[in-house]
Amino acid sequence: LEAKGVLDETIFVLTSDQGFFYGEFGLAQERRLAYEPSIHIPMMVRYPPLVPAGSTPEALASNVDMAPTLLELCGAAAPSDMDGRSLAVVLGGAATPVRDDLLIEYYSDTEFPRLQGMGYKAVRTDRYKYIRYEELDGMDELYDLQADPSELDNLLPDRAPAGVLEDLTARLEGLLGRGA
Repeated sequence: LEAKGVLDETIFVLTSDQGFFYGEFGLAQERRLAYEPSIHIPMMVRYPPLVPAGSTPEALASNVDMAPTLLELCGAAAPSDMDGRSLAVVLGGAATPVRDDLLIEYYSDTEFPRLQGMGYKAVRTDRYKYIRYEELDGMDELYDLQADPSELDNLLPDRAPAGVLEDLTARLEGLLGRGA
């Protein structure tokens, strides 16, 4: 690419589809739970016309944001029905939020017997994460990620700050396409 003179016109993206646990919560080789080690994945972008070398933009983003981002960087419009939002403005250094929340889902499978019946729908914001288990009654989780970044203090069932659970439930329903 350098010999052809197109290195700095080429977009490089290095990322992953999920994280892994390395002993957190007593887990290893696991990736299906909604905790930060599993859902907070790396993404590195090299594209000198937009991304300053060494920059570390902060934004709540999802893997579905990659397609609209790459389309925008290549000068193409994303289809109106495409999931995701372009991260181009954040990659360029703006402190503008791309999204206020994101959806995390897991449907129970039989690969890991200890996770059978543990399907969930979750919503994460900059500050909070709410995990609603679909098949486990009374096991939902709510974390204040600013006060408890290690997710060790579940605020449910009775210590959620006023209005937070209601707000996160409404956000989750909206992300699932059931809300207003």
